[in-house]
Amino acid sequence: MVIAGKGVYLRGLERDDLKLMHKWLNDSEIMQWARSQPDNIASMESVEKEFELDLKGENPHRRTFILAQAGTDRPIGWASMRWWRPFSTTVDIGLVIAEKGMRGKGIGSEATRLLTSEAFSQLHMHKVELWTRADNKAAQKVAKNCGFRLEGTDREAIYFDGKFHDGLTFGVLEGEFRMATSKTK
Repeated sequence: MVIAGKGVYLRGLERDDLKLMHKWLNDSEIMQWARSQPDNIASMESVEKEFELDLKGENPHRRTFILAQAGTDRPIGWASMRWWRPFSTTVDIGLVIAEKGMRGKGIGSEATRLLTSEAFSQLHMHKVELWTRADNKAAQKVAKNCGFRLEGTDREAIYFDGKFHDGLTFGVLEGEFRMATSKTK
């Protein structure tokens, strides 16, 4: 399955991608932003185990995608959609632009629009949420550009670098997303 945009596309995770995922998951700077903690010691075996159900298309709670640059097919990051309960009407999306040279080029907004559209049109979700650190201004800008609204602050919910940090939850309903994205076309 490919979810195509103009500059990037999302494709399913393949076994050949696991070496790259292993590299990214062991990069402390990437993981500090992706998981809000520098838990960047992942063995290849642990990466294989974490994504085994995703590779088979059998994960009941998550879909994982590789974010690739259109035209070159170069993997530049990964994304996911997660839901926690059967018959859930809300999905949580996550996105990591792992290749540092690709940041600040509008890729985050495009990939977020692709993920959000997929959640509404193919998974029939009612709401899409995303969570980020309070100091991640780029992610907040992407959320707002895609019609998400700040729904809450998770005060001092994250601990790294010897101190606590706030997290932010953003959400968007389908009608809000359609209205916001129709303005950007």
